[in-house]
Amino acid sequence: MSKPNDETDNQETETQRSLPAHIRERNRSVATREASRLARPDRPPVQDLPHASRQKSAVSSTPSGVGSFKRKVNDSDASSEQWCGPFSVARQMIAEREDAKKRREDEQEEKNVAQHPLDAIMHLTELENKRKANPSMTWKGKVVEDKDATGKKQNLYYKRQKRFKQQSATSVEPGLRLGTIPSLFDICVKFIVDNFESVESLGIMVDSGIRREICEQLVSTGKMDGAAFDTLAEVGIETLEIIDCTQVTEDQMVEALDQLMPSGLRALLLTHAGRCFGSKTVDAIVKSPSNDLFAVSLSGAYLLKDVDAAKIVASAAKLSSIELKACPLIGLEFCKSITSHFSSKVDNSLLLELSLQDVRLSKDHLKELTKGDALRNLKSLSLRQMEAFDDSILFSILDATGGNLEGIDLTNNTNVTDETLSSIRRCNSKGNLRSLQLGGIKNFTAAGLEAFFTFGIPGLPNPPSLRTLDLSNGDFESVNEAVVNLAITASALKQTAGTIDSSISAHRTELSALGGLVMLDMSGSSLSDKNMESLSALCSTTLKELQINFCPHVSDKGLGYLVSKCGSQLSSIHIWGNAQVSDVFLDGHDRLGSGLVIEGAWMKQSGGRGSKR
Repeated sequence: MSKPNDETDNQETETQRSLPAHIRERNRSVATREASRLARPDRPPVQDLPHASRQKSAVSSTPSGVGSFKRKVNDSDASSEQWCGPFSVARQMIAEREDAKKRREDEQEEKNVAQHPLDAIMHLTELENKRKANPSMTWKGKVVEDKDATGKKQNLYYKRQKRFKQQSATSVEPGLRLGTIPSLFDICVKFIVDNFESVESLGIMVDSGIRREICEQLVSTGKMDGAAFDTLAEVGIETLEIIDCTQVTEDQMVEALDQLMPSGLRALLLTHAGRCFGSKTVDAIVKSPSNDLFAVSLSGAYLLKDVDAAKIVASAAKLSSIELKACPLIGLEFCKSITSHFSSKVDNSLLLELSLQDVRLSKDHLKELTKGDALRNLKSLSLRQMEAFDDSILFSILDATGGNLEGIDLTNNTNVTDETLSSIRRCNSKGNLRSLQLGGIKNFTAAGLEAFFTFGIPGLPNPPSLRTLDLSNGDFESVNEAVVNLAITASALKQTAGTIDSSISAHRTELSALGGLVMLDMSGSSLSDKNMESLSALCSTTLKELQINFCPHVSDKGLGYLVSKCGSQLSSIHIWGNAQVSDVFLDGHDRLGSGLVIEGAWMKQSGGRGSKR
């Protein structure tokens, strides 16, 4: 059994003896050196063997190659060998990187050293002037340290959880807390919903707002069924508002309308009405001996035919508000009924509100609305997410309104351009426009938006004095700092002829008595802290809701300064997607725990990543 091994050893011995003497000596020296290093890695090699050096032998067990594990000892040029392995190499690479970083920082500090005795004074003067021009730079958050019973600081997760609970327990109105101590109204609604199967009637004295709250609670708890609908739709109510009709059959709706229409039903507001709103339901409305409907709002009525929609419009003599969402069968007959029914030649009600969303109307259908003067008294126009909608159609519709519009909503109409902005301003000759929603439109340019909000352009009326403005999800570069400042200024200053200074240093006597913006949505834009300062100067007493989601140029200082200057009417700020907003603002603003809701704060990172100026 041992014969093969003996033969192998003899062959290796003969091979070694065949090598020259100096090679055998070098191999022996390398083996001795490596064995000593591996046995006692904490000690440097005692003997200096230049003939068996690592450079000549090219022996290395590390992936970085020859000499990669040498390090400086006691700041001298002498090098010592360390234990081989990937971790040792990585540790030395990190140390070298930190040393290089420190050298770069030292070199940068040397370059920034004042070369003249007056350089420091000039720097302070420039900083002071910059702070005067940008007052938000002076804002500092309140330092609040959360500690447990032992005096130890709490971790980040505990702080965010505590903040989240505070916001969940704080209502919109300052000082009113929900959650631990619910209001009497919430207790009553919850008790009714929990025992709704025992409720026979709510009574006609319960108004539509309370019924809507009960309906929302029923839907959220899964108790909204046919029996609950019969209880809500009791005889004598003036408004039938159901936020989810998926469990209501068409026969139930017909039976309810047969009783509600003669008793004075005035508003019909149905969401997800596809199952219950068909031809039978329309016949129940049209054939009713008394039709006092003034508002009809249908969402998701996929069974509603074009002819049936026209019948509803023609049969309601007092109809003034129409809203249709996701009704795919609406077409030309519906548009013709509006044109004929609301014409000045017919002694009928006036159309005040028209809202169409996700409705498949062609250009010819939309042009039918502009024939005649059916839109002459329109106050609110909402045409959202319509494929055939473009600049020319909008101009025709706006021209037919006669400049009486107070609200325009063109959200997610991708075919409109700067011509739409020009049409809106030209048709606002009476200055009645107060709400403008242009979210999701990418074709607007910075020049077009600036021209829209600029005073003193010959041949154009003054820009609208808005209370609600939505330019969210547009082009990032187009909705910039200059555009937002012009919009804020136009909303707050007096509407006088000629050019008006658009700076935020305008005198208080030039401000409008109506105030400035109430709701502003600039999500996905490039506004900055300068716009927060403009809002603080011109809209501090009116601003209630601010949405600046995915706006990377807004920092802790800008938001903190805005909150410190605005009144208690400011109820919510939406900051989703703004990683630069840190705990400095979230835990240090002046309205902490007093009614201000910060939406999106739970996802924010800790640290000072805000922009510096």
